Order: sequence, then C-alpha cells, then structure tokens
Amino acid sequence: MNASSTPAPATVTLYRVAAVLTFAAVALGSLVCATDSSASCPNWPGCYVGQVMPQVALSPIVEFIHRVVAVSTGPVLLAAALVGLRRRRDLTVAVLPWLALAGAFAAGVFGMLTIRVGLSTPQAATDLGASLIAMVAMTTAAVALSRTPRRARRTPTGTYAWAAVGTLWLLHVTGVFAAGKGSLTRCVSCPVWRIVPIDGPVWLQVARMALAAVAIAFIVAAIATGARTPGVRPLTVAAGVLLVVELAVGLVILARGTNHALSSVYAVSMVCLLWTTTLIAARATFTRIPPEEAVAAAAAAVEEAAPAA
Repeated sequence: MNASSTPAPATVTLYRVAAVLTFAAVALGSLVCATDSSASCPNWPGCYVGQVMPQVALSPIVEFIHRVVAVSTGPVLLAAALVGLRRRRDLTVAVLPWLALAGAFAAGVFGMLTIRVGLSTPQAATDLGASLIAMVAMTTAAVALSRTPRRARRTPTGTYAWAAVGTLWLLHVTGVFAAGKGSLTRCVSCPVWRIVPIDGPVWLQVARMALAAVAIAFIVAAIATGARTPGVRPLTVAAGVLLVVELAVGLVILARGTNHALSSVYAVSMVCLLWTTTLIAARATFTRIPPEEAVAAAAAAVEEAAPAA
C-alpha cells in the first residue's frame, strides 16, 4: 500500500500538463511522418536558413508546430521531475518523470540530427522508442500522482492493458527496421495486413502482423474487463472507437492505397490508442485510498515508527 500524503493541486496539474505535452509531441511527430513534412523545414531550429518561421503552407507549418511543442515539452518535464524529488519515497511519482525527460531529450537530439545529417535505422528506432517511453512514463506518473494516496494492485484490466502497451511499443520500434524508403510502415501505425513490396524482410513483416494481432487481442481484453469499472469505463469506450477507426482505415489503405489524409488518420489514431491504453493500464493499476483509510494507514505508520516506550 502506498499511503503518501495528498499532493498539492498545482503539482498534479504540472504532471498532467507534462503528460499531455508529451502525448502531443508524439502525436504531432506521427503526423509529420505520415505527411512527409520533416523535409519542409530543412533547417534547425529555424525552419529555413536565416528564417525562423515557416512559409504559409501545410507541411512546413505542421513540422514547425511539432518542433515548438517538442521543445516546450522538455522544460515542463524537467519541472515535473524536480518537483517530484519532494516525493522521493514514492518511486513511481519521483522516478518516472526523469525517465520521461531522458526519453524526450534523446528524441529531441535525434530530431535535430534528422534535419542536419539524417539518421541511421538504429538511430531512428531509438528516436521513436525513446519518444514512446517518455509518453508512457509521464502519463503513468501523472495518473499515479492524481490518485495519491493510493494503492497499487494487479487487475485483469491492468494486466491486459500493460501487455498491450508493451506489445505496441515493440510493434512500432520494429516498424522502423521493416520500413522501406518513404513507407508508412516507419510511422506509428498498424501493419496493413499484407506484404509490402518496398518494405524489408518478409519474415519481419509477418512477425509484425502477428504482434499487431496480439496487441489488438490484449486491447480487446482490457476493454472487455474494464468496461464495468467506473474510473476506466470512459477510456474503454474511447479505446474501442480508436481501435475501430484504426482497423477501418487500415482496410481502406489495403484496398485502395493511401494518401496523406489517410496516412495521417492512421498514424495519429494509433498514437491516441496507445496513449488511451496507457491511461487504462495506469487507472486500473492505481486506486485511490478512501480518506479515512489513508488517515488510519498514516497513523499506523507513525505508531510503527515510534520508538518503544
């Protein structure tokens, strides 16, 4: 049982803002990837040599907004990590923001290198993997803090949702290794349920389709088991809608091919699904302790710590 004192509202707000910004940075990054917008701002940190702001066109504006959000995320994550040191006995709340900060910093460095010199496949995979870790870590910390005093428990919904999060992380990181030049596979999305000629080894494409099927099964199980849990139910509805959208768009892409609009929906809805699944996992894991129980637990801890008379 974790019966830490109730956090200040400002601290909870800071953690939530950091979580939302991290999610927004990942979602915008997937949009940049899906629309091939990164080349629209060929310089860094300004969009062009001698000019900071982008031209009035969709692609450079998307890329520039992503940069602004990504750069803004760092200071907020640092602030959350420093504030979290006050609760160093609560490792979930104190450590995860630092993990998120490290992931965001790594992603920021790789993002700069993408524009200046380009990335190798392992570097691109590390970039994406670090971004997703930052999003999951900060979101988990925000939920844990907002439910303090709390207890952590293992539930079927939490188990399925965490398994889905881990499987999706592996699915997306391996997508970088499987993707051919310019392929949608390099972006955060599901496989399109067929072998893509321009992509990498067939065995890896098949393995990723199997990973996607496993992830979907875990998500469906989390939705089914969490549908009756009050704090989780709205998220299961959102996850169900996002899953249907992702699968439906995938079928359209499979049948007709893709364009920037379809690719954007496919990539951003998957980021939203991963974030929502993380929220389901964290909320199913962390339960707020009723005030009277928290007071009793704190009194018992004081009594145990007091020296024997």
